[in-house]
Amino acid sequence: MPSYDVIVVGAGPAGTTAAYELAKAGLNALILEKEKFPRYKPCGGGLSLKIDRVLKFSIKEVIEATVRGVYFSYQQKEGLCLLSDRPIAYMVMRDRFDSLLASEASGAGATFLDGSRVKGISHAKGGYDVFTEDKVFNCKYVIGADGANGVIRRFTHPQKMRAVAASIEAEIPVDPHAADRHNHYIHIDFGAIPYGYAWAFPKKGCLSAGIAGFRGIVKQPKGYFDTFIKRQDTISRIEGYKHQGYPLPLFRNPQHLTKDGIMLVGDAGNLVDPFFGEGIYYAMRSAQIASTVISEAINKGSSDLSRYDALIGTELYTEFQAAQKISYVIYTFPMMWYNLLFERPELAEKYYNVLRGDSRYTLFLKELKANAGSLMKTAIKRSLVQLFS
Repeated sequence: MPSYDVIVVGAGPAGTTAAYELAKAGLNALILEKEKFPRYKPCGGGLSLKIDRVLKFSIKEVIEATVRGVYFSYQQKEGLCLLSDRPIAYMVMRDRFDSLLASEASGAGATFLDGSRVKGISHAKGGYDVFTEDKVFNCKYVIGADGANGVIRRFTHPQKMRAVAASIEAEIPVDPHAADRHNHYIHIDFGAIPYGYAWAFPKKGCLSAGIAGFRGIVKQPKGYFDTFIKRQDTISRIEGYKHQGYPLPLFRNPQHLTKDGIMLVGDAGNLVDPFFGEGIYYAMRSAQIASTVISEAINKGSSDLSRYDALIGTELYTEFQAAQKISYVIYTFPMMWYNLLFERPELAEKYYNVLRGDSRYTLFLKELKANAGSLMKTAIKRSLVQLFS
């Protein structure tokens, strides 16, 4: 039976990053991925610029667009484009991006087996046995990076319910000239769906467009999605595109991400920004933290992985809790938030600094709280003018 220090289940950004870091640390790591690569992955593909702070190799070859701001709108009735003088995010297609990460992990020394669906795991002497459809692998530790509905999470938390936002996304071809005009900003529409937003992200020759409701189950989300798409001025025809639904496992409450020798990273651990819905940065960052903790445990001859939960709590949960509070206010009162941006556009730049990693959600929330009175008066005044005009 093949044996490894660590088996990583799932070859998305979290899994490949974990395997890359483990291999660089001299550990014997195996990635098991159910799909054959390259594979399409429904995802907006937005990478906040703070990804530059954790990447250890270049992703330039797979960047579709570099954006400098956002075109904000409210139910697409009116809008404002707030551009910065510096980039805020990169756009990628997940098939190319994930394949690059898998290549880097393999190049670092990790073993990558795609088309290998994990059917289950069991405790074994010295660690775990991991079962695919036709093989069994042994390891000391398991990293669950197999997403929102993954096998590993079901093994560690069989009875635990999770907060999952429903979303719909599609890649829609657009006129190349129109795409070029819009390749430096993304479109965010507040109020396009109850307690959520719609988006259009520029890619080469297409838009990644989607919609997500961040609170509860939204009935007939496809109708909201179609309405948003039909109003996109860059799309000359809407026939023929294929949409896909997928879960966004948003952070709701801190939870244990370790159980014995198993760790959950990325979407498997609900490590998704509850305001913007970004998951890729947090997937890669949590994978780096997990691989560091495992490397230290192996070097010390310890089986205690609890430091992972502590580090995630300190670095990510405090940010998510602040983002959660912002999310609640903005998605409950989307028109007021849009009007506030219209009157106080400098707030957008402050949020862009969060995306760049130059600031944090905790600081952004603190500033909103400190100026809550004047900000509220500004938003209410413009909202009332709109309602009675």
